[in-house]
Amino acid sequence: MKAAKSSFAVAATCAIGLGAVMYDNTAMIVALPTIRAAFSAETSSLQWILNGMSLMTGSMLPISGALGDKFGPRRMFQFGLLVFGLAALAGSQAPSMNLLITARVLQGIGAAFMLPNGAALLSANVTERDRNRTVGLWISLSSVGLMLGPVGGGILIDHVGWRAALMGQVVFATFGIFLVRRLNDGPRRAHPQPIDSLGVSSAGLAVLALCWSIIDLGRQNRHTIFDVIAFAFGLLMLRLFFRTEKRVSHPLIDPNWFEDPRIRGILLACMIYNATIAGATFLISILSQGSRHLSPTWGGIIVVSLCILMPLGSRMTGNWSAQVGLRRIMVGAALGLASIYVMIGAASRGPLPILLPILMFAGLFTGLLFSGDTIAIMNSVESNKASSGLAALSLVRQIGGVVGISLFVSISEVIGWAAHSTYNGYSIGIAICGVATISCWWLLRIALPQKISV
Repeated sequence: MKAAKSSFAVAATCAIGLGAVMYDNTAMIVALPTIRAAFSAETSSLQWILNGMSLMTGSMLPISGALGDKFGPRRMFQFGLLVFGLAALAGSQAPSMNLLITARVLQGIGAAFMLPNGAALLSANVTERDRNRTVGLWISLSSVGLMLGPVGGGILIDHVGWRAALMGQVVFATFGIFLVRRLNDGPRRAHPQPIDSLGVSSAGLAVLALCWSIIDLGRQNRHTIFDVIAFAFGLLMLRLFFRTEKRVSHPLIDPNWFEDPRIRGILLACMIYNATIAGATFLISILSQGSRHLSPTWGGIIVVSLCILMPLGSRMTGNWSAQVGLRRIMVGAALGLASIYVMIGAASRGPLPILLPILMFAGLFTGLLFSGDTIAIMNSVESNKASSGLAALSLVRQIGGVVGISLFVSISEVIGWAAHSTYNGYSIGIAICGVATISCWWLLRIALPQKISV
């Protein structure tokens, strides 16, 4: 066994993977209006720039978690960094929208190997006593990517072009591949379980078909018959997925986890608030640069305002969860986030000095929720199933993000056409995200006990 590493060194190294994904998400959100102008793209194409990566990430997460349990999280984490960096480099040179979306899909493979294995690697390199505090530190350091993405990306887009924004991922990946070699590898299963290929394929096809139909229904030139067929096919695949998980010996997501009201409630709430966060962030970025005609740099400032207090929220959860309890923290954060989105929708036409402080509190509540659900899952599964448990959490997050961008953006487009005002459509869409987040407050109140021992 190698010498123990400091909590900061472990958190900083593991944060490179999650930080790269956070940088990518925020930088590309800021780049969307510029990419739309460069390729004369529809909103649906912009949705696929984000959803293409997220869908592939979600589809590959169970495989990456299982391979992490079998071969060790360190090796799979390095592999993810390599694929992620090479795909970002290819995307920066894409001559068309279709090739850019293809590169984004390949990036999703790399992200899938980084997310659960980075968290499992962190767990393997700290003591149980320091784990909660290190998780909060890990997410806080990862959130640096959230700051670099919108601000650095916005400046690069303004002065160099949207392609330069993709080069940041290459830098993250290069440093990470070498630094992670200093960490101890995580535990491996003596008898690793086989991959649930039918569950992976049915879940992936279900989400793909459902999101494709929702996105296409939000277009003016929609194909209604095909959309209905795709939606029905998605529901059929979803039914097949649940039937499969009950019958296979090694399911994609352990059905026993859903018998635990805490895990079930956390996963369902996680999916919903990830959907509203993704949908609202997309709409806010398009609204700021498209309807308010702000520059990419100012668009980046808008997005970074949504993220700037996220590290503080993550640290607060990690430091206070034992004393206050996750229930109070997460229930309060869900209600706060719901209120903030309603306020943003109502104040979207207001001056920036009023809007920016409101945006900042959204990041605080988001950080509380993201760190809270990670701690809840890590304390609810056996240590030798950490990679698979965190993969399930990451899978739910990815599905939530994809559904959110598909659903809430499409709803906003339809409202905009009906009201003959894209601005009003996007503003109302943000408020709808807030209303949907209220359900998480209710779910978490029921699922979590008065105080979780951590």
